[in-house]
Amino acid sequence: MRLRHGLIALFAAALIGVGAGSAVAQPSAAGSAAGQVGGQVLIILASDGEGPRDPRLANVPALRRPPFDSYRSMALLSSPRVQLTVGRAHELELPNGRTLRLVLREVTANGRYRVQVSINRPGTQDYLPEMNVVTSPGDPFFVAGQSHRDGTLILGIRLGERAAG
Repeated sequence: MRLRHGLIALFAAALIGVGAGSAVAQPSAAGSAAGQVGGQVLIILASDGEGPRDPRLANVPALRRPPFDSYRSMALLSSPRVQLTVGRAHELELPNGRTLRLVLREVTANGRYRVQVSINRPGTQDYLPEMNVVTSPGDPFFVAGQSHRDGTLILGIRLGERAAG
């Protein structure tokens, strides 16, 4: 079943696994103990239409699995880095005019990140009013389903670095 407009999808990265690559660099975990963490947001345009799959996404296994594998083309539009601090909102403008808002709520005792995610458009009702996610360092989670051009935006959000070993 394909992701359709207006559908929100969230996938815990424990099932996904992502390696480092040229377009998808590992965010810095420096400062985690002080309530800060670096991260990266992958902003991807997926489409049912014929077209290429951006080679910079080749190292993101989740995009080759359901439900993402049903898209015939994918393009990495941008991959901005973020620096989150506990209690402070970080906002990114999305290509469809909406705003992604990330708030690091807590670095847990076991080193995981509790993050509040919302997507809205200034002056309108929230598309995704608020979602809370707990994620491990280096493990991405995905929010998808917003219309853009002739496709769907997929946002991959990864904070910190996976521990070596």
